[in-house]
Amino acid sequence: MDDLDKDYDNVPATQGRGEQEDAESDDEQQDWRMLTAMGSNRRSLPKRGEKEYEPTGSSSDRNNLDESRQAMYIALNGERRHTSKVHISGIWYPHLRKAKVLVARGPHFKSIGKADSNGIIWLLPEEVIYLMERGSMSLYNAHGDTNISLQGCYAACLGACHGHERYLVYAHLKRLGFIVQRAASFDGYVEEETVPKPTSNQAQKLWKFLVQKFASFCIGLRCVFAKKIPSFGPIVCGGLWRSYDSIYNALQIIPFYSHRGPIVTPKSTTAPFRVAYNIWKPRPSFKKSNPGEPDFRVVVVNAQKDKMPTLAQADALFSTLPTAHGSTSTSQQRLRDGYKNVIIGVVDCGIISFVKFGDVSFGDERIFEKKAANSTTTKYRPTKKQ
Repeated sequence: MDDLDKDYDNVPATQGRGEQEDAESDDEQQDWRMLTAMGSNRRSLPKRGEKEYEPTGSSSDRNNLDESRQAMYIALNGERRHTSKVHISGIWYPHLRKAKVLVARGPHFKSIGKADSNGIIWLLPEEVIYLMERGSMSLYNAHGDTNISLQGCYAACLGACHGHERYLVYAHLKRLGFIVQRAASFDGYVEEETVPKPTSNQAQKLWKFLVQKFASFCIGLRCVFAKKIPSFGPIVCGGLWRSYDSIYNALQIIPFYSHRGPIVTPKSTTAPFRVAYNIWKPRPSFKKSNPGEPDFRVVVVNAQKDKMPTLAQADALFSTLPTAHGSTSTSQQRLRDGYKNVIIGVVDCGIISFVKFGDVSFGDERIFEKKAANSTTTKYRPTKKQ
């Protein structure tokens, strides 16, 4: 044995073997040598075998690792094949930034692609790359005489996806089974079909809302100065308080943010804080012509270039989103999800993380009144005197 074997023998056995196996099971190398024994005529993927725990670092372990790595390279170099019944052919048009489908087969077109008035199906750049990566599509140039490789597809289509990060998020969500489509603000403009435009009646409502807020603010100031609140000590003082509701109402000195304000014109958002994709949960009744309200909206940012959105950027982003009335029933869900919410997909050197931002108005959820109402309905059983 070499020195590594001696060092391994001197390791104290104080740690539990079960804990080490659980901690190292995800980081160990899979033994790929079983692929070479199966030959090139295999038709299905092999089942994963048991991993070898507690490597000693000896020369035999290194040989086994080299053989396993070589078997993995051989398996990856093998030609990927699929049946012709689901094979797709398309032509890429650079000036349109789309691919025309020549032969449409398979279940993919239930959620991807868009047909024009002539019945021709067109694919977006991210959809083309996704199908090429799966090996389900053959792509040709505009003349139809040259087959485009996967590397050429990356070079031609990634620029039309507005960055590598957007495609990574798109492919990740598609592999998870979600239905992903471009949002109207993908190229930079506002989602006009989901955000209502202000009318003359809304302008009157805005003026009425401002007058009411100003009047309530003046009444609050008068009450504050009438009670002569000292610079220190309790905020609520003087008077006769018969319930907690009146005390909580007296504590509302500063006006709070409310989502029930008037509908304002969508503000101009700055890149990259624009909704890139609309996401739907997988369901068999999905229709591309009438997808309905999306379950999620995703914004894609690059962690190496972009920072967290500022308050002004978040406010502009939320102004382009519709209010989800009735989507959450309980106050706990409204406080958790908000009346507007968006998911920001952060891509950090290929690692994708999702952060959810919600527009929550805590002042509208008067939880103390609900608790007080529940407490008044509680019945107490009188105690018997001895």
